[in-house]
Parts: sequence; structure tokens; C-alpha cells
Amino acid sequence: MWRFFKFLIFSIIIVSLSFGIYKFSNRYDLNLIYENVDWSINTKGLGGAVSFDFDKENNLYIAFKNTIKIINNDNKEEILVNDKTLNIYDIACYNNDIIIASDNRVLLYDVNKEQYTELINGLPNNGLNYKTNIILNGDYLYISIGSNTNSGVVDENNKNEDKASFEWESTGIGYNNNYAFVPFGEKVIEGQKIKESVLSNASILRYDLNNNEFITYATGIRNVEGLAIDSLGKLIAIVGGMEDSGVRAVKDDADYIYDIKEKAWYGWPDFSGGDPITSPRFSDGTNKLSFVIANHPTEVTLGPRYQHDKVTALKGLTIDYEGKCFPKDTVIFADNVDNYIYVLTENGTSKAIVALDKDSYIEKIKYNDANIYILDSKGGCLYKIGGQINTAIFNLPNVIWIFITIFVMAIIIALMYKNKMKKSK
Repeated sequence: MWRFFKFLIFSIIIVSLSFGIYKFSNRYDLNLIYENVDWSINTKGLGGAVSFDFDKENNLYIAFKNTIKIINNDNKEEILVNDKTLNIYDIACYNNDIIIASDNRVLLYDVNKEQYTELINGLPNNGLNYKTNIILNGDYLYISIGSNTNSGVVDENNKNEDKASFEWESTGIGYNNNYAFVPFGEKVIEGQKIKESVLSNASILRYDLNNNEFITYATGIRNVEGLAIDSLGKLIAIVGGMEDSGVRAVKDDADYIYDIKEKAWYGWPDFSGGDPITSPRFSDGTNKLSFVIANHPTEVTLGPRYQHDKVTALKGLTIDYEGKCFPKDTVIFADNVDNYIYVLTENGTSKAIVALDKDSYIEKIKYNDANIYILDSKGGCLYKIGGQINTAIFNLPNVIWIFITIFVMAIIIALMYKNKMKKSK
């Protein structure tokens, strides 16, 4: 009998230690809040990764600052690009090539010939929101260009002015003797014209890969933190709100999700979330804000599909355009402040589906082959979330089920051993 109890106690200790080791050593843990999805780790060892994409054969391409590697269906890895001149922000697979957004260029890399073709250069992304996002919709490539400034005006800490998307007429109102859309220290008077630039800040371009021509698709978009295409081919974007910093500080702004329409102006830097900057919403009385543009294309700008509860939080965006994991065209995005993955509900509110580790940082989220992939650059892994029929009693990682199985088997063996000992007597 004593031997039986020793064996049982030993089994309990082993399983308890296993649970403890798992709990404290597993930095890839996800806490699923939504019951009808399951998760797994698709790829590890991705610390510092900036983007990823899949080709038509579902080979996975992972981009780092100046490196791109491929992981094929057999889990074999190969370095495709290792170029110290690159500073990669985003990638997209196009036919058998890779489109790369790097510094102020967009390149097409021919994998077979190992050659670059420059699609566009001279992007004016030299300031605050310098990271370019790209996404494909057929042969159209959408390219985001962020604002160089927080709210349109340069200051001592950021002297990269924004390039105008229209021929603006200035109100002549400055902040600390600096003015919107002109270099640091340059004086502007009321009614002065500010020349339009071919490539402008706070804009989204649409590049036609068939004829190598581009248009400015939409403007007045401060900074894009994620792009996605729905089942109807419509463009959706996370747009970061203005911050409470700089000489034209904006109070209580938020991040947004917008439906992006061609030729639309979304209001930056004189509007945010559909509201004028002169609204009491953006001021506490200490920061008097005025328009810097006198000739707005419209005095009523398009509002967002969704307004978050904080600023500088949202990143990574995808859409379940097939309805495999969630209802068709469900929007999925990350909050890197509260560390949650959210979906947008039918009534336009957000619902948390995954609680992330506090040390996570989500760079990109993409939908591919009936699964949602989430790149955690700080945790160094690519998560895969897929829909499932909710027949499971508990939603636990496989390793936990293994521990439970071993524990049950240990008890059964112990009972069998005890029974054998009784018979031998």
C-alpha cells in the first residue's frame, strides 16, 4: 500500500512540475476568448520580423529589416534576399515575384533572376510616420504614405514638412512661428498658395502593375497601420489619430478603421474621425486649435467605420473575406496597448477574441487559406487562428492534454499495480 501511495505522489509531483514549467517557460501562450476558433504556432524564431505573405502555393515569405526568407510547405527554409541597402517595411507576393516597400522606394524582386525593378521612388516618408504599407488587389498595388508631422506643422524636433496633396491655400495661422506644409522657419501669410506635390504625404497611391502607372487614390489620411481588401474588392485601413504632442498638440484623438474610397479626402490635418480640429473634442482649453487650410475640398469629411478608445494602439488588419473563421467580411485587428486581438461586430463595435501576452507586439495580420495569421515580432512567432466546430469541452493547448493523459495513465498503472500486489498475497 505504501508503494502505491509513493507512486501516486510521485506522479502528481511530476505532472505538477510539468504544468509549472509549461506556464513559466512558454512565451507563445495565447488566451482564446472567442470559443469557436482554435490556434497554433505556425512558425517560431521570428524576432524582429516586419512583414510576411503567402504565394499561390502557400509558401510563406518572412521579411526582416534587410532579409527575406521563404519557408515552403515542407518547412524547409531558404534566404531569398539579404541586402544591407534595404530597410523593409512591408512585402506582398505577386505572381512569382515579391513586391518590397523599403525606405522611400517600392521594388519588385524577380525571384528567378534575383533582380530588382524599381516601381516607384522618392516617397516623401521622411518624418514621423515613415513606414509604408502595401497590399495587392489583383494587378493593383495600394501604397500608403504617412504624414511627416503629427498634425501638419513642423517643429524643432521634426523638421520634415509634409508635401501637399492639393494646392492648398493657407489660413496664415502658425504655431511657434511654423506653418503647415512648408519647411521649418518659413513664413506663410493668409491666402498664400502651397504647391501640390505629385507624391504627397498622408495619402494612398494605387499603382497599376500592368502599365506601371499610378494615381493618388485617397488623401488626408494621417498614417496607415494596416490595409485589407474585402470580398467586394473594397479597401479598408487602420488610420492612426493625432497625438497630444508637438506644437499643434491634439487632445483625446483616437485610432480609426476607415473604408477608403477613391478620390476622397479624409481631412487630415484639419479633421480627424470626421470631426473638425476646432471641435471641443480635441481641446481641453489649453490648446487652442485652428484650421491651417483655408480651401478644404469639403467641409464634411467621411467618418470612420470604427473609432477606438485610444490613440497609437491599433496595428495589423485583415478581413475574413471568405467567412471561414468568422462571418464573411469580418474585420480583424490588434491593439498593441491593451494586447488584444479584436473583431468588428455587425453593429460596428469591437469584440475581443484573443488576449495576447503583455510582451507581444503585433506587426501584421493576414488572412490566407481559411486561416488568420498574426505576426508577433516581439514574441518572435507567427500564430495561426482557424475556425472550428465547437465540440470541444475545453480549449487547451495540446501539451496540456498530453500532461493530463500521462497523469491518467499513471493512476491507471498504479491501480493495476495495487491490484496485482493484492492478488500476489
